[in-house]
Amino acid sequence: MFQHSTKEANQLMRSAIPLMVKLDIPPTPYNYGIWYQYASNSNPKLNQVVDRAIRRFGSLPAFVSKELFNEFIMSEDIKQSDEQHASLNHLTETLSEESVSITKELSIFNQSLKDARNALNNSPDQKRLEQIATLLDRRAFKANQIVEQFGETLIHAQDELVRLRQELADVKKNTELDPMTLLSNEKGFERTLFSLAPFAEDDLTLLLIEIDDLANFQQEYGKKVTASLILYIAKALTQFLPELAFISRLKNGKFAVILKEMELGEASDLADATRLHIAQQKIRNKNDNSLLRKVTASIGVATLLGDESPIDLVQRTQHYLTYAQRSGKNRVAHHV
Repeated sequence: MFQHSTKEANQLMRSAIPLMVKLDIPPTPYNYGIWYQYASNSNPKLNQVVDRAIRRFGSLPAFVSKELFNEFIMSEDIKQSDEQHASLNHLTETLSEESVSITKELSIFNQSLKDARNALNNSPDQKRLEQIATLLDRRAFKANQIVEQFGETLIHAQDELVRLRQELADVKKNTELDPMTLLSNEKGFERTLFSLAPFAEDDLTLLLIEIDDLANFQQEYGKKVTASLILYIAKALTQFLPELAFISRLKNGKFAVILKEMELGEASDLADATRLHIAQQKIRNKNDNSLLRKVTASIGVATLLGDESPIDLVQRTQHYLTYAQRSGKNRVAHHV
């Protein structure tokens, strides 16, 4: 992870600690790792993201620190699950054993070449020359075999590492999925919003959508039908909203939609069209095929302003959502 001498490491930490103190950064392992790398200036992309985060937040939130550590500093092999860790250990042991074997065999072959040179210089006898040629041929053949075997092992190792990386991506994805709707969950929503905010230029818009009167709906129809309703609305949002919209289910009947490169006016129009789309749905009860009562949703809309933090954006959007609900529901509210 860190490739510096003890003297260099000490100098970097002496540079990093004052920065942490100045910005009131907690002395956690994540933060030490990030600021050590920051002081070394060995990863310009990390430094760029940290600088933008500081300009926007005034510090480096714990959530951001952990994400940056995982993305830029922690090596993939450290992040394996137990099964993946075992696979990686097996690969490492295999490569280690074969590298020892190939080193040993090439060392023997090299010594055979030296012995052959000495013998050729000291003994011009024809029979001796034939013996030397035969020995070298055998040694060369064996060395070639073990080199080819090691090459095959390296190719297998590369294939296995590709598979492990894919498994890692799948595991990470699964921890950020809502099991009911298969949309992103709250964790995935937060990670995405925090990753997009530093690069936004007043064109990152958030929609908070909540099904109206869901508690009353559940009392009337029960939990199973309510769960089916949430799933139905999730699918309706996925089909209706633009392909690039990032949709998450936060909890119960509440959804978040992140719209990149969309300003407030366009997003507000989209939110109102979404509200109408939901209200026009004719949803049937799967148990008896009867129509459920009309379902509506309230929506809050806000666009990231200047150096506003993602947390402030969520709070402001929630304020507009609450306003829409208190104003009669089945409405869209946003900054005028």
